[in-house]
Amino acid sequence: MTKAEQSILVSVRNSLGVDQLTGTIIYLNINSVHKDEQVKFGDVIINVPWDAELVFVDLEPIMNWGHECCYLLIRKNADEVIRIEARMPPSLKDSTSTFRLLWRGDLAPEWAVMTNEN
Repeated sequence: MTKAEQSILVSVRNSLGVDQLTGTIIYLNINSVHKDEQVKFGDVIINVPWDAELVFVDLEPIMNWGHECCYLLIRKNADEVIRIEARMPPSLKDSTSTFRLLWRGDLAPEWAVMTNEN
């Protein structure tokens, strides 16, 4: 894991809390998002207020389609995070997906990790 990814994971941990982190699977969008951009993933449209990293957090990885999850906008070079509640994940198995696995908590099963490679 790169230093930048470690920093993003610290922001996620601070936002979610350590207890919730152990059961989640976290994906990082490899493309940063930019101020005033509007992006759509899953069932949400996100209006980006500043340059940020975008993270998808699967809060219930053993559940099937349509369950508790969220997106986190992590402001670049700052400690600011916006949490966007969602019910649908982005398309993670699509060959054009820009999300890559960042973290799998100890309580999240390995089989639940979704990538365009499985």
